[in-house]
Amino acid sequence: MLFSAQCFSGARCSRSTRLSISASLTDTYPSHRPGSHRLSLRVVILTIICMFGSVFAHATTYYLSPWGNDSNNGLSTNYAWASPNHSLNCGDVILASAGWYNNANFYTGKWGYVNCPAGNSVAWLKCATFDTCKIYASANQGMWVDRSYWGVQGWEVSTNANDSYGACFLAAPNWNNPVTIHHIIFANDVANGCSQSGFESVNRGYAGVDYFNVIGSVAYNAAQGSNTCASGISVLQPVQSDWAAGTHILIAGNFSYANMEPSYCNGGSPTDGEGIIFDNFDGHQSGIAPYGGQAVAYRNILIGNGSKGIEVDGNQAGTYHASVWLNQNTAWGNNSATNQTWIGCAEISVYAAKDVHSFGNIAAARSATGCGGNAIYGMTVSVADGSDTADNNYAFGYNGNNIFVWDVGSFFWNSDNHFTSPAFRNAYVPGAPNCGGTANVSACMAGMVYDFTPTAANAGGYGYQPPLSYSVADPLFPRWLCSANLPSGLITMGCS
Repeated sequence: MLFSAQCFSGARCSRSTRLSISASLTDTYPSHRPGSHRLSLRVVILTIICMFGSVFAHATTYYLSPWGNDSNNGLSTNYAWASPNHSLNCGDVILASAGWYNNANFYTGKWGYVNCPAGNSVAWLKCATFDTCKIYASANQGMWVDRSYWGVQGWEVSTNANDSYGACFLAAPNWNNPVTIHHIIFANDVANGCSQSGFESVNRGYAGVDYFNVIGSVAYNAAQGSNTCASGISVLQPVQSDWAAGTHILIAGNFSYANMEPSYCNGGSPTDGEGIIFDNFDGHQSGIAPYGGQAVAYRNILIGNGSKGIEVDGNQAGTYHASVWLNQNTAWGNNSATNQTWIGCAEISVYAAKDVHSFGNIAAARSATGCGGNAIYGMTVSVADGSDTADNNYAFGYNGNNIFVWDVGSFFWNSDNHFTSPAFRNAYVPGAPNCGGTANVSACMAGMVYDFTPTAANAGGYGYQPPLSYSVADPLFPRWLCSANLPSGLITMGCS
């Protein structure tokens, strides 16, 4: 009998796998044989079901529609649901039809419980055709995921720039009953104009978010609102759900660009507008416990944001710290806001943070000065120590302002770093994403990938790398994502 290795691992079998098993059994015991043999077939099947139990358990597909009703059973397009507020199992899929959706159906309190005893997958809210399921939120968040084990793929969300609270895609504890949530994935999604962050995880008191993933998505023109200071992709004050080894937070394969704060936010001058920020992991701003999980920003492109391309800010207070990896990211033309003034402005910045490791990145300034008239550097490390490392990066700034350090103790720049221009093919800040008719985010942003391919000698292996179609062993890749049915073509899977 031919069984899938996936089934033996305890994961649910796909329909094709179940058919393969059924076909193998039928070949062994053909139906045209005498009745005693058909009985033997039934006995074999029942025995296998008893032995392996969940091998034959299968994921269920439900349906969602702009005209759906949550009193429906959700089992067909004619009886589609209106919201994801239904109890599901990991591996289940809610397939959404094309159309414009009401953000009230995706707000806090509108996400059902997901049963996931193995802790290695999610229930997917998936747009049936990429970038045809859309939300424009005139007030509040576009989507607010407040339960564990949920994934969202293929959606495009915009929010009102003048609204006080308008993240496009938010993972945060339930507003009325805050408990820590975990295993959240935003993949192959488009945040296209947001009052707050494009993609954000944030705590509520002592409850927060763990195992947060933003994969192969676009964050464009976020952080427009004045009520709070926000960024393209923001991970703020995560809270651990367990102490398991390996990567808990993964921000990979994303395109975060032209995210710019207004001249006034959160009651004062703007402070953010980063492409990606790992913010206050040590909890010092609100007195919560430090976060000790591992976080990785890997193979992202960060272009033309108001503040830094990538920033790690606040991973120092307390007796333990997160291990943070910034690997093979491409950052260019950031720090473009004229209303922010910092010393040590850079494309990639590590500030007040321990155990941060920068490897294989390309960080290149667009101009000599900005950021309130100060020099713009390729990379900076400030208020750090010898637990931080920087290896094999391309860091370039004009007039020799390639790197900046201040109060770094025994930290040093390894000799394998390159302080020269990567010579991109055609560096510029593009306009709004127009992904309609493309297969996925990678296809939609192929022009940006081409334009930001370095042409300098030996620079080809640095910065963003297009995803491979096969898996490559990677110790930083979260193992649970290997069984989470991620959309293909967004990142190189690290499961082998």
